[in-house]
Amino acid sequence: MSAISCRLLYQSASPHIQQLYTGFRLLHRSGFLRLSQEMRRTPVSYRNDAPHLSDASHAHLDAVIGEQLRLHFDTHDSQELALGELASCDFYFKRSYLPAAVEALPANERGKVIPLGLNYRVLPDVADSFAMRRALRMNGLSGTTLAALKQALDTNNRFGFQPRLPQMEAPPNLRADPNVLFLVAAYDPHDDPARSQEKIDDRIYINETRARCLRLLKDALGARFMGGFSHSRFTAEQYPDLVVAAGSNSQPRYLRTLQSFPICVASTGLHGSTGWKMAEYVAFSKAILSERLVYETPGSFAPGKNYIEFTSPEECLNGAVRLIEDVALRQQLMRSNAAYYRDYLRPDALVRNALKIAIEKGAQG
Repeated sequence: MSAISCRLLYQSASPHIQQLYTGFRLLHRSGFLRLSQEMRRTPVSYRNDAPHLSDASHAHLDAVIGEQLRLHFDTHDSQELALGELASCDFYFKRSYLPAAVEALPANERGKVIPLGLNYRVLPDVADSFAMRRALRMNGLSGTTLAALKQALDTNNRFGFQPRLPQMEAPPNLRADPNVLFLVAAYDPHDDPARSQEKIDDRIYINETRARCLRLLKDALGARFMGGFSHSRFTAEQYPDLVVAAGSNSQPRYLRTLQSFPICVASTGLHGSTGWKMAEYVAFSKAILSERLVYETPGSFAPGKNYIEFTSPEECLNGAVRLIEDVALRQQLMRSNAAYYRDYLRPDALVRNALKIAIEKGAQG
């Protein structure tokens, strides 16, 4: 099979789309793609004045396949679709895919929208000339560009840690002691004076739900549990009993900690999003205990198969106890997530799957 011609239209170096950049880069290296890129100059068109969409362009990327099919990738946390992009593309891959939002679209546009999958930040383990050229094109000769060049070239992390592919995956550790990990952030509801009351209430609810889960797990599980809120001025003031030591949540330290905990807790994020930790847990083949997911994920990623779900802090505790005691269930979840990572989440698999779906649907007319 000859390489597929693919041209990226980029406008951002956001962590939200780094997983996509890595996937495209790996597929180019493997010969699956013949990749080129150019900078997009027009802003993303949402046709929606919601405040949380005012800076959403950073989470979007376009790809043109064979100069014929135009694909749009939307990795924003929220369910809203960029309607201007939907109108101008052939297929729209949406991270926070909500079936009800898609059903509300005109009939001729519903079939364009396809769930993209779980999202996290991961860099390639090879020098990335595409990233270097993007940085130069977007920022010229600047400190930002120099940092990006170092990141693109320092594939062995000699000059600072970056979450590269080898550091962001692991097979299941089936013999690990059944301990539970829940390290999480809290959001200051009032750090933006323009925030709507609805979004303020959403942040308060998220914070309080996470705090209740943490307290129950800490009190009931004792030494079998490690968790808390990452350190910030807000968490130190509001949740002093739940804050982990400053630096505990630095990524290198967090990833080392993650390696030794087979059971990991995930909670719903802003706008109901599936958090990046969920993707990291899958990549590390964990037995996952998750708050009920709002958005749909491709590849039959489902409760009972890839995670145990909870809808309240009390159910979170019950699920943790179940995973500690049920060795067969814990190991089955770990194996299922290792397989899901290989087939759907690893960056090259995620991008390859999207391209194959688009090409097959495009050929069907």
